[in-house]
Amino acid sequence: MDQTLIVKDQIHIEAPLSKVWEVLVAPKYIRQWDDLPSGFDDYYLEPGRVIEWTGITKLTVTESEPNALLRLSLYVDKWEQPPAAYDIAYTYRLSEEAEGVLLQLEIGDFGVLEDGQAYFDSSIEFAKTALEKIKNLAENRL
Repeated sequence: MDQTLIVKDQIHIEAPLSKVWEVLVAPKYIRQWDDLPSGFDDYYLEPGRVIEWTGITKLTVTESEPNALLRLSLYVDKWEQPPAAYDIAYTYRLSEEAEGVLLQLEIGDFGVLEDGQAYFDSSIEFAKTALEKIKNLAENRL
């Protein structure tokens, strides 16, 4: 496929940068805005940390700049090629603004997959829902 399928969304959060980062990397918060496998311990997301749903999906923290950038590379077991053949990731970028934090989320590129459109479509909904939950957690509204 030659089509680029990258989900891009963002949200403004009225909270300190360090609080938004905590919501992104601490399992006690992640469990409130995304799924974690049942056996995942309370390890903070740091470079090299792997979140694995055995036989289904694997996320690996490939980049982490505290209070700035978190990137989790995605691999799904049913994809036909090995993980190195893909550059599909969840990338969270944080930047301070006058009244809080801008959180930008990119998911993809699903264009390399045969069924990439389906992953793209479901990721649009995930991005919207996850960003709203992250905002509420960081602003202590939950």
